[in-house]
This record gives sequence, structure tokens and C-alpha cells, in this order.
Amino acid sequence: MLARVADTLKQVCTELVLVVRPGQDDDIPDLGIALNMHVVTDTEPHEGPLAAIHAGLTASTTPLSFVIAGDHPFVSPSLVQAMAAAALTDGPESPTAVIPRTNGVLHPLHAVYPRAAWLPFLAHALSEGETSPRRAIERAAAADYPPLTLFTDEELERTDPRRISLVDIDTAEDLNLARKISKAKKFSPRHQSMG
Repeated sequence: MLARVADTLKQVCTELVLVVRPGQDDDIPDLGIALNMHVVTDTEPHEGPLAAIHAGLTASTTPLSFVIAGDHPFVSPSLVQAMAAAALTDGPESPTAVIPRTNGVLHPLHAVYPRAAWLPFLAHALSEGETSPRRAIERAAAADYPPLTLFTDEELERTDPRRISLVDIDTAEDLNLARKISKAKKFSPRHQSMG
């Protein structure tokens, strides 16, 4: 699954950063290295999705970063590009985070974040003990800082009409759904060179 996500993002991103847990001892860090990703760990002493977003933005060398969880196998390059364009609507000097909200639910692990404004905000949230990206984003929205744009159902519909980009695999039921989507889309296995 990570290979599929990486292959897709290489079409639209100049760098790929993989954030793993400190001490993660499965094959994921090695796979990230094999996929030519920059592998870093959560911002210590914190762990979890908010710390992972912070660590990824810290490691990034670009002003905008597309953040996605590794369990989103159907990420759409056109959706990533549309979100990046929306982040720059007010010009490159005033980028905004772009976070999808579908059916009232925020998707902070499928979002574009401007590094300069969001790094200090996330560091502050982590220092206050926040662990939830959704709560941190809701605080930013309430304070109107750092700037953010909610990518609506209508905007998502234009670039991902079937809304499969936001499918994530957390349960066996999710995995079965992903298999059905794969079969319906007639996804082919990753292309492999035979020498």
C-alpha cells in the first residue's frame, strides 16, 4: 500500500517524507528508504498523528507539504494538485492550509500545509499536550490563524467524483472495500522491471 501511495505522489510532489514511530521495528522504515523517501520519526517526546504532521513539516524542504496517511491507497494526483492550487489562491506569499471536510468530518491526514505558519502552531499545540489533528485544526479555524481553507464536498467532487481518495484502511471491512474499489477500477499491479 505504501508503494502505491509513493508511486502516486511522485507524480506531483518534489520530495517524499515518511514519518514513523520512534523505534518502529517493522518493515515500513526500510520500505520507505527503498522507495527513496526521507524517513524521520515523530517529534519526540510526542507520538501520534499530530506529532507526525509536525515531524513531516519539520523535515520538509518545500514551503507547501501534502500530508497523507500511508493507508490511503487511492490518493488522486489531480486532487493533490487542486488542493495545492487552492493553498496558493491568495498568492505564494500568503499560502493557506487546505483540509478536506466531507459530511462535516475534517481529514487532516489528507491535507496541504504551509510549513512556515503551521510548524510553530503545531509545536505550540503539542507543547500544550494536544494529540488530535482535528482538534488543533478546529482551534486554528476558531482563531482564524494559521490560515486554512476547508476543501468542501463540492470541490472534492470536481477532482475525485467517486471520493475514493479519502478512503483509508483501518479495519478488515475497510480493506474489503478497498479490494472492491481496486477490482472496479481495474487497478493493475505496480509495474516492475524484469531487468
